[in-house]
Amino acid sequence: MIPSNNVRKSGMSIENIITLPTMKKPHLLFTSLFISLIAIVSSCSKEYSANGGYKPPADSFNLSINFTPVVDTIKLSFDSSYTNFWKEPFNVTYFKFYVSNFDLINTDSNRIYHVNPDKYFLVDAADSTSWSVKLAAVPFRYNRISFLIGVDSIKNVSGAQTGALDPAKGMFWTWNSGYIMAKLEGNSPVSSLTNGKFEYHIGGFSGPDNALRKPTLLFPYGQFSEILVGSKSTININANVQAWFYNPHDLKIKETPSCTTPGPLAKDISENYSKMFTVTAITN
Repeated sequence: MIPSNNVRKSGMSIENIITLPTMKKPHLLFTSLFISLIAIVSSCSKEYSANGGYKPPADSFNLSINFTPVVDTIKLSFDSSYTNFWKEPFNVTYFKFYVSNFDLINTDSNRIYHVNPDKYFLVDAADSTSWSVKLAAVPFRYNRISFLIGVDSIKNVSGAQTGALDPAKGMFWTWNSGYIMAKLEGNSPVSSLTNGKFEYHIGGFSGPDNALRKPTLLFPYGQFSEILVGSKSTININANVQAWFYNPHDLKIKETPSCTTPGPLAKDISENYSKMFTVTAITN
């Protein structure tokens, strides 16, 4: 390009003409990148911050917890026979338990979030539609879950209930004894009861024999329940019948074929079955 006379007269070089407009481009590019970065950080903050005021609609859910009844690692079948820790053969005819008061935990930030504390669920091995619990959780990343096995003391003394807590579900004794937190029944040739029956109806919501238990479950290594606004997560949990019979207390069908009232034995059995849950997988 040949410079014009005006350029020569102004004393401005060709290099200046070419360079001056481009000197502004790095500055504009930096500003643009900075604004974009702020937008991204702000967006992530809204998605992950449980203190940002976001609450899922009351009639929606973004977290499913699927409970699968198992014996060891095999899906429970009422038509199958099993052997417990004490080499006692048995089969199962009833297996039910209440879950409520869910907490989602992030140990990295040391935060615990209560999820739908007003909801109660009865998981019944005979009814697969009851195995999936639907909750509305605050968007965040979680690596632990905790829940109450049973029904808290307030609901035990709050009069007639409906839904999962309806006494017609067969999980309620009296207003004094309250709810059966978990129930396991079956048959075994070593039982001294009629027809070889065994039955464990575990309850008690106050005092030294309180049978309420709230385990905290770890997620599989490297897995998280990562709930974002507009997305859903699923936590799969096995409930192992075998845990009822040992650790930390010995429960042999031959020696103790029945427990149907609150007391020290019921409390011991609840300590056993509090260890029956294992998180097997997370899907986001």
